[in-house]
Amino acid sequence: MKKNWFYLFALICSVALFTACSDDEEGGNETPANPWAGTYKLADYVAENSVWNDTEVANWPKEGALYTEWTCGDNYTEFLSALFRYLGGSILPNALNSVTLQEDGNIVADYVASPTIALDPASIMSIFFTGAFPTVDASSFPTSGFVTSPVNLATWSEANGQLTVKLNINEILNSAVGENPDLQELVAGILNMSPAELKGVLTTLLGTDLSGISDATITQLQGWVKNGIPMHIETAENGHTHIYLDKSAFDNLLTTDAEGNSDIIILWGALSNAGIIPEEAQAAGILFAMFGQYWPTTTTFNLGLDLVKQ
Repeated sequence: MKKNWFYLFALICSVALFTACSDDEEGGNETPANPWAGTYKLADYVAENSVWNDTEVANWPKEGALYTEWTCGDNYTEFLSALFRYLGGSILPNALNSVTLQEDGNIVADYVASPTIALDPASIMSIFFTGAFPTVDASSFPTSGFVTSPVNLATWSEANGQLTVKLNINEILNSAVGENPDLQELVAGILNMSPAELKGVLTTLLGTDLSGISDATITQLQGWVKNGIPMHIETAENGHTHIYLDKSAFDNLLTTDAEGNSDIIILWGALSNAGIIPEEAQAAGILFAMFGQYWPTTTTFNLGLDLVKQ
């Protein structure tokens, strides 16, 4: 059950990233057609042999379902960005088929209810040692048997290139476990707790000490749930649509302390120990340890979805 909750919530958050609309009106009382409305699919995975840092790299990921851009004082982050594109291009198409952005602001997605996702830590580590990325077999991605999501799970608004996505937590909970007023009241109370109170509650629930997480991260995450997630939306040179979070969205989570710990490492470890993050996804925690080395000199960090309108 915990595993299914994780996949459902992760899918809803990913789907929410696809949305944008405008509240402005033009010409009388008519509302103009939303330029972002329509059906979107994830960008195809494209890889080719390339040269990076004077080294030939086989199957270098050029683009795919995950959009990422990372620049800092060390160009090794270019390699890590390619790794993220590989992971996103391998995983996301196993869970999501398409998303339709309706004119009324609702999001309808065709997705895989119980996706089969396998992350092989040995395969990931081999990338660092061999200087080559594995091939991605797109023919193995699901092509049928999709489930259509209900409406009212998320809403969106857009102004001047900033996209705000608001999750309807009550409807998400209803979809996951059925209508439960007591659970809804509990969640509402959690969202209004002080950071210290919330860390205490989560420590009890998860059985792992979360006191090391900064108050700033707790406040930020509470604000995202209550007020919406602020993102960017743009049309890329190749015609794709990028919807992403920038560096400011990750500063609280990824900044390390004197001992090399960060909020994302603490949180990921707690969720893994509690069994909320599926075992096959826990290996991703290895990557978080790398952020601390490069984050202090990072100037650009964009992470989101690479989409193609149908």
